[in-house]
Amino acid sequence: MVNYTQHILINTSSIKDALIRLNVLAKDAILFIVDDSGKLQGSLTDGDVRRGLLNGVKINNIVTKILIYLII
Repeated sequence: MVNYTQHILINTSSIKDALIRLNVLAKDAILFIVDDSGKLQGSLTDGDVRRGLLNGVKINNIVTKILIYLII
């Protein structure tokens, strides 16, 4: 059984933290970004991070910087 809590990341985490977690998850590499109350803000894959970095988002920015690019 998959432990879904490994796929949850708080929205104030850095993109570097997200990449580290995605690397650990390997083939199941998707993260669900939540706020402090646990409300889902969006999902994030390694491809989303790659596109964000190519669009100028910095690795030390918080993950919501990439979520903004996914909406546009």
